[in-house]
Amino acid sequence: MNRFSSLFLSVTLAVASAVAQRPVDLVYPLLDAAHSRWFYFSSACRPFGMVSLFPDNQIDEDWDSGYRYEVDTIRDFSHIHEWQLSGVAVMPVTYENEEVQSVMNNCASKFSHDNETVSPGYHSVFLGRYGIKAELTATNRVGVHRYSFPEGQNRGIIFQLSGHLGPSDILQGGFTQTGKCEISGYMINEATSRRPKQAPVYFIAVFNQPIRTIYLQQNGQLQSDAKQWQDFSGI
Repeated sequence: MNRFSSLFLSVTLAVASAVAQRPVDLVYPLLDAAHSRWFYFSSACRPFGMVSLFPDNQIDEDWDSGYRYEVDTIRDFSHIHEWQLSGVAVMPVTYENEEVQSVMNNCASKFSHDNETVSPGYHSVFLGRYGIKAELTATNRVGVHRYSFPEGQNRGIIFQLSGHLGPSDILQGGFTQTGKCEISGYMINEATSRRPKQAPVYFIAVFNQPIRTIYLQQNGQLQSDAKQWQDFSGI
């Protein structure tokens, strides 16, 4: 009786294991991450979702931009990686009060693949410069971030609303603080030779803690307690 029960249990487990495998388990997100285009790599996203969220190691061009496995520095985490389209680049940081402007000028951080997890729908990485563990996932329309900050440090999140991001120059941007834990904003991708019209991207960012101060840097000048801003310099 005991021998029969053991055999029956083993067969049941084998069948359950085979049924548990899903198509997503066969996905290899790092395919072609060494040499590829802005929109090829995908981790924190859903199939046909509106956002595709992951670290950007390089942001200068369409080719060899976005997530590059052999580059040891993360420039930002941006939400849109599509053909000829980019948008909403952010970076969590820690800082001393006298470092605000220098961190905003260059917020990039070294990282190691030893402290990184890449899987379909999820990306986590440790930012060595700041001691921050960043975790990313997404719904069909929303990018979700979780940052584990070190104790005793000033904490911040930098939003890049101008400059160049992947395949596009950011022609114009702006934001408004719309609540104690919320900002809304936009950025306009300049036309390219393959996308002849400008492309606006709108966003709302909701935080789990109240906003204490918003620093705005424009043309080398730093302003504190900014509540809203629009940049028309690219028009």
